[in-house]
Amino acid sequence: MVATAASLFVVATLVPAIAQADSAEARPLSPIVVTPARTAQTVNESLSSVTVIDREEIDRQQPKQFTDLLAGRAGVTVSSNGPFGKASSVRLRGADSGHTVLLIDGVRMGSATLGGASWQVLPLSEIERVEVVRGPRSAIYGADAIGGVVQIFTREGREGPPRVNAFAGAGSFGTHEYGAGVAGGTADTRYRLSGSHFHTDGIDVQDGVGDDDDDGYRNSSLSGKVSHRLSNGWELFANGLRSEGRSEFDRRDFFGNDESAHHDFVHQATRIGARGDVTDRWHTELSIAHARDEQDTYYEGELDARHDTKRDQAHWLNDFVLTRTITWTAGLDWQEERVSGTTDYDETSRYNQAAYQVLAGRFGRHNVSGSLRYDDNQAYGSHTTGQLAWGYEIDDRLQGRLSYGTAFNAPTLNDLYWPGSGNPDLQPEESATAEAGLRYAGGAFYWDAALFRTEVDDLIEWAPVNGQWMPDNVDEARITGLELEGGYHQGPWRLRASGTFLDTEDKGTGRELRRRPNHTVRLDVDRELGAWAFGATALARGRSFNDKANDDRLAGHGLLHLRASYAIDPHWTVRAKLDNALDKDYATARDGSNEVDYNQPDRAVFVSIHYAQ
Repeated sequence: MVATAASLFVVATLVPAIAQADSAEARPLSPIVVTPARTAQTVNESLSSVTVIDREEIDRQQPKQFTDLLAGRAGVTVSSNGPFGKASSVRLRGADSGHTVLLIDGVRMGSATLGGASWQVLPLSEIERVEVVRGPRSAIYGADAIGGVVQIFTREGREGPPRVNAFAGAGSFGTHEYGAGVAGGTADTRYRLSGSHFHTDGIDVQDGVGDDDDDGYRNSSLSGKVSHRLSNGWELFANGLRSEGRSEFDRRDFFGNDESAHHDFVHQATRIGARGDVTDRWHTELSIAHARDEQDTYYEGELDARHDTKRDQAHWLNDFVLTRTITWTAGLDWQEERVSGTTDYDETSRYNQAAYQVLAGRFGRHNVSGSLRYDDNQAYGSHTTGQLAWGYEIDDRLQGRLSYGTAFNAPTLNDLYWPGSGNPDLQPEESATAEAGLRYAGGAFYWDAALFRTEVDDLIEWAPVNGQWMPDNVDEARITGLELEGGYHQGPWRLRASGTFLDTEDKGTGRELRRRPNHTVRLDVDRELGAWAFGATALARGRSFNDKANDDRLAGHGLLHLRASYAIDPHWTVRAKLDNALDKDYATARDGSNEVDYNQPDRAVFVSIHYAQ
């Protein structure tokens, strides 16, 4: 399987370059991104390793979970405690899931108690675009961006009369979904409002654990976005996304009793602000935001635990054009985290205030940028991070890049203040990353290759001290990797391929880091035939270890997903998806307490109908 996937990757990336790079129909591929530096720039200008996934690709691939959209992309590793709303981790470049920042329209998300984001509850129907920036970004975004940043942009309106879209679908495991939205605008005002619901009976996530029946999931989501341009050229904007629902799971208590269990969750991001030009060389943006990540856990219908995180955020961004080729970005960030629930923490809130700057310039064939950020946190003190990057245009299609950056990960409130066990003297985890990359973008084809090494110090590890489990800064890790990504779009054909090869090491023990497969490969192929479209996704994932001691091995696996769609007319489309077409048994995580796999779905079929004006 590995050899086959690797061969497919070579075919998908090298053959189109030879055959089509100079085609008359070719068009340049250098998308505009905003996540790498918080300002609009092309991928080449960012000097970063970036993957962009737009709405067209989401519709084409028909994923049922957000993590399915990311799985196997360059530098991305996904593991989950089962499908459909079960706890999931997204790791960038082998860093921990808590080392990845999730943003929704610029709003920082995640749990202040557990660390990490609720990837499993993100509604695909409300997403317009995803930008995945790999590599350290603490010098711009502050804490937790050791592995990188994933930013989701919700769907938005465009100029024109009101346009309606709607969809409904059903499939295996008692799954059904539906949603609708309206969008439109004038030259000055744009708006969109949409909602969706997803429900599935799910699968039995753990054999022989819990109530031995299917573990369902439901999610109801609402999103909205509006902007209005004033007569002086300034723009007012607001956006929001809210999801709430329930996810069932299997549970065996401390005494070995099997119980029914579920989480009730709320996941919300809202933001308002204004942006405009102060002068012809100074653009500014001021925004305030609020985020919620709330979860109530029930065993046998009784509330057992509540963990609610609320974040208030404010951001002031300034872009200055110093010369024709030199720009300077400077900003201020403020955030306050508050937690509430059934756990009696010694401290229930903390604030963070920060200032950052990015200086970038182009000098002939050279591109250079430098960023620096200072964070002052109420709980663990101050921290300074920085990054330097240099790019060189070998020709008008090929660019090389080098970069070096530092980053840090903040201890969670559980680490600092868990009753009887927290350690308020913890320091942030720190990292340093060096990267060398090469990117080709010409005509209908592009490819990108990056080689990187990350050293992480002061990793926080919970271990027994005098019979009491407590966290401390005790571990160090080294991660070396190679990322490959390529894409091709010519006529009716679309191909996209990616591969990641990791070598991870816990420097204290010499063992591999848990749940980091040594390689992942993904190939997406799509072909249009008149009103029909057909596609396939092949995924290969190498072996990994479920535990720190490397005694519990997770086998590698390969998956094949097939899809098709038919455009009835310009407004109506029918889509169908066959997931896990080869009906493989596989797991990306295992419950270490009872050595039982977290099951993943067998072969499954989903069909939907879509209407769009």
